[in-house]
Amino acid sequence: MNSATFWSAAYFDTNAIRSEWQAHPMSLERLHRLQGGDFREDWFFKRYLNSAPIERAASVGAGRAETEVQMILKGHVHHFDLYDISPDGINSAKVTLEQHGLADRVTCHVVEPGVPALPRSQYDLVMFVASLHHMPELPKTLVAAVDGLRENGYLWCVNEYIGPDRFNYPAHHVDVAARVHSRLPAEFRKHQLDFIELPTPEEVAAADPSEAPTSSQILPTMRAMFPKMEVKDLYGAFAFIIFWGLQHDALYDTEEGRVLVRHLLEIDEVLGESGFLPSYFAHLVVKRPKNFNRLSTIIRFKARALLGF
Repeated sequence: MNSATFWSAAYFDTNAIRSEWQAHPMSLERLHRLQGGDFREDWFFKRYLNSAPIERAASVGAGRAETEVQMILKGHVHHFDLYDISPDGINSAKVTLEQHGLADRVTCHVVEPGVPALPRSQYDLVMFVASLHHMPELPKTLVAAVDGLRENGYLWCVNEYIGPDRFNYPAHHVDVAARVHSRLPAEFRKHQLDFIELPTPEEVAAADPSEAPTSSQILPTMRAMFPKMEVKDLYGAFAFIIFWGLQHDALYDTEEGRVLVRHLLEIDEVLGESGFLPSYFAHLVVKRPKNFNRLSTIIRFKARALLGF
């Protein structure tokens, strides 16, 4: 299956959405708390934009563009250019804005997979909402995004997956989740199995060729290219792994399931805060460097890569 076909279906697949650990109401509640009691668009607006509305932004791999729509509705951003390989998600965002009389606030761009071709120095903000880990040629993608920014503009990678490539989790990460999973009541375990069925990297790539080919390189690459990058850890290693082995309907439809998710997220947070497991998800923020130059940034990255960052 190609990536565009995969995402055209996945954007609106209720079962797929329920299987995502971050979609659960308890996960959203925790994210809200980690962001100081704010929704993520408000957290960013206050922390980085000083609550000052901006004129134009771009979102690459925008999907359904739910965060982007909220930023328009709340007055944080006047206009968004939405880029995606599938028309379905971004068109649904436009329909939502039409209902508010704001359809002219978005321009939808259906693009081929690859390094984004953004206009230079046009945007106050370029966003990847959990989509950077789908992008090919990571250094070129990052340079293209920052080159699209105006002076003092921001690159924001929203709730980005920075964990192992193709979900090929280290054995000791899996072991922590598996020990907890095997002790859960059978009704909360997927197919009542006492082990977690995980996809192989080959299965992940077959389902979606764009899924996390170099996700483990996002942090080191961005740090090498943009040393002043800021990171807001959102944890998720334990939660992501154990969710593969859970009966998702029970987690949504029963009070016991919702309580279980809350406790699992508490374990996840303790493991992340203590450093026992690394954070698999984070907000990543880069302010366009003064005198930014595409070529010199790539050269600096390659030099640091040779030195092992």
